[in-house]
Amino acid sequence: MEIRHPALVAYLVTVFDRLWHLALPMYSQAVQQPSENGITPRQRSIAALLIEGHTDTTIADRLGMNVRTARLHISKLVETLGSDSRAQLGYLVAPSGILKREPQARE
Repeated sequence: MEIRHPALVAYLVTVFDRLWHLALPMYSQAVQQPSENGITPRQRSIAALLIEGHTDTTIADRLGMNVRTARLHISKLVETLGSDSRAQLGYLVAPSGILKREPQARE
């Protein structure tokens, strides 16, 4: 179906724009939040699941993201904490204290 009538197209564009400005993020955690020591709240959640021994696929499913996105966050954690392997990453998460920090409340 194609809509070509100029008045109807203009109306639909206006409705879309108004609804877009009123919209809220579907996954509020997916919105980029300030990081603490280079680690975002999303990466903190991923670190918690990593040390529980979950696979990338399980982590992605639990957090409602694509597996590639989860792997990207994991690689950023690896880079931030300076680990050489997944096992070492799990070992470095504990002394870093990132899991003990409470995410900052959004204002």
